[in-house]
Amino acid sequence: MTFQENLLQKIELDRLASRVVASIGTADQAMHHIDKESMRSLLELSPYRYQQERDLDLYVKPAEGELQMILVLDNELPIFRSTVKDVVTRRSPRTLEMWKISTIRRILVDADIKISTRQDSVATVLKDAVAQLDLTYTDTDIEDLAREGMAWLAGKEAQGVGKTLALFAELLGYKKPPKYLGLDATVCYGVATPGKGKDTVFGPLFLYRPEDNTLLWIDKSFSRIDKQQMEFLRAVAGGQESVPVRGDAVFEKLRSDVLAQPGRELPV
Repeated sequence: MTFQENLLQKIELDRLASRVVASIGTADQAMHHIDKESMRSLLELSPYRYQQERDLDLYVKPAEGELQMILVLDNELPIFRSTVKDVVTRRSPRTLEMWKISTIRRILVDADIKISTRQDSVATVLKDAVAQLDLTYTDTDIEDLAREGMAWLAGKEAQGVGKTLALFAELLGYKKPPKYLGLDATVCYGVATPGKGKDTVFGPLFLYRPEDNTLLWIDKSFSRIDKQQMEFLRAVAGGQESVPVRGDAVFEKLRSDVLAQPGRELPV
């Protein structure tokens, strides 16, 4: 796959993992029904291979030795380091198997083979999936990406502009804006840092309005406690205020910022 295809796949992997984690809930809550469809999609893009045994949906990571990494697709999402036979016996024992004292002990206590559960298991699968991708890039890749973005913008192709901006955001480690900023009608990414308490300081940022094909760079940071700055941001987002860096100049800045970073590989 090309660099752009690999980067888009990483974005999709992150999206799927986030959806699964959001469905899990916290450790002190009752067991949630996880988003199994998103987890299946994540696993299908990973090195884990599906294997059905009895009533279990297993995903097995190939290994050279006897012991394998085995995820059971249930609401706990346990990952075991063991054999398929051992995991099946412990998680879905048959009546005759349960008559054996040694088997009962293995069923009741699985700490000897369990590696992770819940969010930790999602993180493991995500890491293994991303590791398959070649996320190195050249200066030419970034130059081409910026030119594509400019072409999409000139053609008023909002979907293409949004895709290009998402790729630049991934390269620069930018995040989507907090909900309280009210920028849902825009494509927006920026620098997110912790503020006071539970506040998030957001910015600098870029903002694209598909409605009128306007792309802006806003070289400021915003916090919910600064009402004046919040009003300015909303005015810019709504087209009532202007900023100097806009249009193709935003793609030129993003290109320069990526090329100014050390190395030519996306950190994961």
